[in-house]
Amino acid sequence: MLVLQLVANANPRLAGAVFGFLAQVELNPTPDGMPGASFAQTLINWTGQIALWGSLVSILIGAAIYGVSQHVGNTYGASKGRLLALAGAIGAGLTGLAPTIVNLISKAAAA
Repeated sequence: MLVLQLVANANPRLAGAVFGFLAQVELNPTPDGMPGASFAQTLINWTGQIALWGSLVSILIGAAIYGVSQHVGNTYGASKGRLLALAGAIGAGLTGLAPTIVNLISKAAAA
């Protein structure tokens, strides 16, 4: 970035040509024709499933810790159980929203 700034300060016409050349880059992400694209998609699907399983385990263990800790009067443990259950719920939400978030940000950046 410093080099481009030096070029812009030294010769504005050259800087315009450099920036004009760099501005011609185009990106159209598509898996068409990519070797192993279906396998990569399968790995992404498996990763999402593992994330959902982890979120479910977090919610269940957190709920169990919360319930037992509340019952015995351990407020610190109950707080940790609540936090663990909440983290699992947030993880499940982010797992489901991840493709939407990526597509939304990608389209917003391309516009």
